[in-house]
Amino acid sequence: MNRLAIALVASLFLTLGSSALAGATATDDAYSAGYAAAVLEREFGVTAPSLRVRDGVLTLAASELGGADGAKVEAALSRIRGVRRVVVLTAPPTPGSPAGVTAPARISASASASASANGPATSGASAPESPIQPADVPGFEILPAGLLFRPLLADPRWPSFATTIRRYLDDSKWETVAAVSLGDMLPIVRGRAGESLLWEAGIHAAAWGLFDMDSDSANLVNLDFIVGGFGSLRYGPWSGIARIFHRSTHLGDEEVIHNKTNRLNFSYEGMDARVAYEPWNWLRVYGGGGYLLRVEPKNYAPWSITGGAELRSQRTFARLRPVLGVDVQSREEHDWEPQISVRAGVELESPVVLGRNIQLLFEYFTGNSMDGQFYTRSVEYLGLGVYFKF
Repeated sequence: MNRLAIALVASLFLTLGSSALAGATATDDAYSAGYAAAVLEREFGVTAPSLRVRDGVLTLAASELGGADGAKVEAALSRIRGVRRVVVLTAPPTPGSPAGVTAPARISASASASASANGPATSGASAPESPIQPADVPGFEILPAGLLFRPLLADPRWPSFATTIRRYLDDSKWETVAAVSLGDMLPIVRGRAGESLLWEAGIHAAAWGLFDMDSDSANLVNLDFIVGGFGSLRYGPWSGIARIFHRSTHLGDEEVIHNKTNRLNFSYEGMDARVAYEPWNWLRVYGGGGYLLRVEPKNYAPWSITGGAELRSQRTFARLRPVLGVDVQSREEHDWEPQISVRAGVELESPVVLGRNIQLLFEYFTGNSMDGQFYTRSVEYLGLGVYFKF
């Protein structure tokens, strides 16, 4: 148990150090802005070019509401996940107006799809911004904050910074295993098409390591790498992502030396896509599929499908938000037998930057192993993990 505790602490510090180097500030302002635009159009027949979200504070001009009931508009927008405050601007400020209030301006990707990483939002209003120009040109931003397609909660191979202790059930090979992942998704450019459709493109990369905690020196058993690019869209409660990637998998040297395990030559280039729908602030459902463009071994079947759902509590308890996610993947290679991943726990959220959080999750997995060198093995395990979203 001492060795297990030391390994958990060591892997935790390793993950924290690596995530600090990443330095990316992820927010949910893109989600909130797109959702708000769709709510205004669908429920009130209103298009608000001045709508913007910054650090969870949503602002728009009262003059753009037309005949809509302002109180009902504010109530509807306040229910959107990620919106902490709604501010309706009754008039443009003068050049000497207090900081924290912005003049109405046409929405752009830089205003609606990202949040500032420069400090806390001013109470009651967004931080100062220059008006977006020109009004009839779609917005465009380099290295935006946040993601239009939010990271999947329960997908075992979604890029993230995390450390997990797993307990395998009735397994002939493993009992206690530490799993560490280092990776993220980085948007490079973001823009908009029309009034409500947001798009972005970026890169993603990750490494997943598996360590046998029952061995004499916590042997490295498996190491997987993935690198690629992605493009994503958001239109109100709808979002989608398409990825192309290379993945390679490697057997740990100590596993070869001590357990005489034979290495599998398993690597591939592939692509996948998912579409998600959020009918309410507390629910997201998604589905999609993938295809391998080139795979080794060559007889590996290329098709896969996936689906899942996520629940997020509308309330927090001492800044802890209960969450639950279920992800199901089926592969042609495994005769479409499901790989089921369930994660449940809490998020400790930043009071300043929405989307930045630490998750403590219990997890359950059953199906063929996601660890590349052992993809032919059927496994079942329980786990406890810490996930960092920056």
